[in-house]
Amino acid sequence: MTISPHVLGRLDSIVDGNVIRSRSEAIETIMSQYLEANKTAVFLGGGDLESLLINDQLKPLLKIRGKCLIEYNVQMLKKAGFRKVYIIGKSELIGECFKLLGNGSKQGVSIEYIEETKTLGNAKTLQLAEPYIKSSFLVLPVDNFFGFDLNYLAKAHMHGNYTATLAVQANRGSVTDLGVVEMVGNRIIDYEERPVKPKTFLTATFIGMYEPRVFEYIPHGKMKWVLQTSVFGKLVAEDALYGCIVPGFYMNIDTEKDVKTVEDFLRRNK
Repeated sequence: MTISPHVLGRLDSIVDGNVIRSRSEAIETIMSQYLEANKTAVFLGGGDLESLLINDQLKPLLKIRGKCLIEYNVQMLKKAGFRKVYIIGKSELIGECFKLLGNGSKQGVSIEYIEETKTLGNAKTLQLAEPYIKSSFLVLPVDNFFGFDLNYLAKAHMHGNYTATLAVQANRGSVTDLGVVEMVGNRIIDYEERPVKPKTFLTATFIGMYEPRVFEYIPHGKMKWVLQTSVFGKLVAEDALYGCIVPGFYMNIDTEKDVKTVEDFLRRNK
């Protein structure tokens, strides 16, 4: 790496021998600050609109103790330092989200909306964000509620050399309708979606950190492509899928019962 004398001089000016003790620490500090300011999150809300409805109401707009689901999630993103947010979905979804959130300025983030016009699987939904992604980024569904620390996940991803790092939890209940992972250390050696006979009780939450090279695993064109079945298996085969076991609450909102479970969690932890 070549650095001009002028830039080196500016680097040396912030080396104080106490907090920042060397040029290398100065570079690391500046890079960390840059990455922090440009942390990006992508909400996946594609697919058939009917799958995002509960009693004819869009899941991200469901009121939970006076606040919409997606408002909670944007608040968690801001808390973890994610300032650039993309919401991808059909026009009806992003239209309603825009009415609620606008450009994100009131929430302290920047929100942009990307319209999906065809239903081709969540990997193809994610592919729509490719032109906007320049560095590590977070992916999360629009219909999940979570209470764990996103920074813990982001730091775990940064310390590895993996294409993707999934948030993983130990599940005491039934896992046959979830994505089940088998791990050696932090490396995921098997991912199985909705297994009949699960090998473990470790489940992927579908919230994860990714590198831009994940787009190399998603072909262009009108074919269907799904992250769980079309991408994760390839990453596992290349030792490129990492798991980070995260403590904290997580719920995939599918039913009114799930909403009440989240309400109970918030009531206990207010």
